[in-house]
Amino acid sequence: MSNTVQANSRIRWHYQLFLADGHKVEASEDPAGEILQLGKGEIHPNLESALIGLPQGEPIRLIIMADQAFGYPDTDAIQTLARDEFPADWQVNAGQIISFALPSGQEIPGKVRDITADSVVVDFNHPLAGHNITFELEILDIL
Repeated sequence: MSNTVQANSRIRWHYQLFLADGHKVEASEDPAGEILQLGKGEIHPNLESALIGLPQGEPIRLIIMADQAFGYPDTDAIQTLARDEFPADWQVNAGQIISFALPSGQEIPGKVRDITADSVVVDFNHPLAGHNITFELEILDIL
């Protein structure tokens, strides 16, 4: 019987994430494999759930549709903020991703879409929202 990933497994793995056009978004860097503890929120929950039940030692290629990967962009996640909420000497350009602190202390990334004299439009959607993802991976070890 082969060893498979469970909901609370700790694994050592190699992975690569690609967009549908072949653009590599992210990949593991450690030649010995990266360590991941499932159930701790270390990766997107939809990607984590795709790992459950996978066998150790076999290269796997998953195609994850946008609605099952990072979801679709939500227009409510695009916020227009008053320019005077930012420092006067704030230097940022449209397209940049910056971190915003929530009242809870948690930080979330937002992509600046537009800047005017009076406002800053920020998109808080996940950068991969709306994209189908190819997830290539190998579970090297279940620890």
